[in-house]
Amino acid sequence: MASAMGFFDRFLASSPEKAAVADLAELAGRKEALIARLERHAGMCSYANLRAGLELLATNQAESFKTLRSILSDRDTWPRPPESEPHEGSNNWERLSSDLELLRTIAIGMQKAAGTWEGVDAGVAEKLLPIAVADGDAESELRALALKCDPQALD
Repeated sequence: MASAMGFFDRFLASSPEKAAVADLAELAGRKEALIARLERHAGMCSYANLRAGLELLATNQAESFKTLRSILSDRDTWPRPPESEPHEGSNNWERLSSDLELLRTIAIGMQKAAGTWEGVDAGVAEKLLPIAVADGDAESELRALALKCDPQALD
């Protein structure tokens, strides 16, 4: 039902700002889910270097989430949780690969959102652009961590 409501929110949006806010709320919800996943997966990881990398990524994502939440709260909106969670995975490689796909979706969405907000509110766009760049960097970092994992190893 939540996905249908998100569809109708965008469909019925009477202004570009309302549509941009709805999209940003969806991205913020995905980012919040990613943060929880990264923290949970860091706790499940037995390798110290992977754990530390995941914890750092989660911390950095949490900082950018605060900015998104602030932008949304200024517009009386809250992050919209994602429709469903990806499969957890049976090993580090599978978990990090799912996290990477989620982060990739967020990074692409943030780039689009920064461009959309250029025409709506330049001040918000200035806040979103560094987040989009940081998400792209985080994607590279998470990919490097995932590549260190053995896809055949079971935890």
